[in-house]
Amino acid sequence: MLNRAIPQISIAAVLLLSLSSCRSETVPASKDQTVVQGQQVNARGVYAKSSGGTSFVYVVDGSTSRRLTDATSGWEADPVLSPDGHLVAYSNGATQSGRADIWVAHVDGSHAHRVSSADQDSLMPGFGADGRTVFYVISRSFGHSSPIAASRRHDFDVVKIAIDPDQTIAGSTPVELTQSYFYDVQSLSVSPDGEQFLVSTSGYPIGGLLQEFRLDHPLRQHRIFQPHVPGESSTGPSFGQARYVGDGMEIVFTAAAEPAGGGNYDYNIYRMSEVTGGDLTQISHHKGMIDSLSVGPQRSVGFTDANGYSQVNLPAEQSR
Repeated sequence: MLNRAIPQISIAAVLLLSLSSCRSETVPASKDQTVVQGQQVNARGVYAKSSGGTSFVYVVDGSTSRRLTDATSGWEADPVLSPDGHLVAYSNGATQSGRADIWVAHVDGSHAHRVSSADQDSLMPGFGADGRTVFYVISRSFGHSSPIAASRRHDFDVVKIAIDPDQTIAGSTPVELTQSYFYDVQSLSVSPDGEQFLVSTSGYPIGGLLQEFRLDHPLRQHRIFQPHVPGESSTGPSFGQARYVGDGMEIVFTAAAEPAGGGNYDYNIYRMSEVTGGDLTQISHHKGMIDSLSVGPQRSVGFTDANGYSQVNLPAEQSR
């Protein structure tokens, strides 16, 4: 996987340059940050909630929360808002582990329709800057890498497709941007200017990686980030999802750390500068898993865990 990195420079050199800028110390979260449990307040957002073998997408606006669709079964996941907040893209399948499609709907639930190809296993959508292009991840295989590992999707690529949100059927052919590049993917995020995308993945034996690609050269790795957080595993960092924030000059991501005294790893939200790869700030102080991470307007970051949906409001933008 990693040996397909930037030509002219070895992957070791790229990692050395990128990782050296990511080892800044974690600073405590700003005192004026707020965490709102259960609902997202003062900003629209989307999230998926699972229960009893089903998962459905919810839209939050102000202090209210409502279902996006009226489906009675299935697994809706990975929801994301368009830049103007009028559309929602999400993955939609019969079960959590079964093949999924990418769907787009108006935020009121109307005009919901599949946009990905019927023969693809499609996940993790993201809107382009124009709101009329959807990027997503396709999985080419399903299996396991060892006799004791659970079966899961592998061999991921990133594609894009033009959409017409007022249609009710798929109408375009997807364009493949990468070529059998990723063994494992946690998330896909497109920068607000639509010029690059960020993938949370992993590389053996060095652990989690945040890999950035420019859309004008999607087969060539642009940059690699590997921020380190206190308490991470001795085998390397473990990242969950990662998202661009605001104007794309910052990145938020989740990472695992071992709590004091041992026990299961806790996931927290961190922010770093996309410009320097450093200036690392811990945004949440959370116990347990974080299942999903989303970015909304007004510098709000939503996440779901065992308690439901919560929001973290980011402190002021970092100086550069």
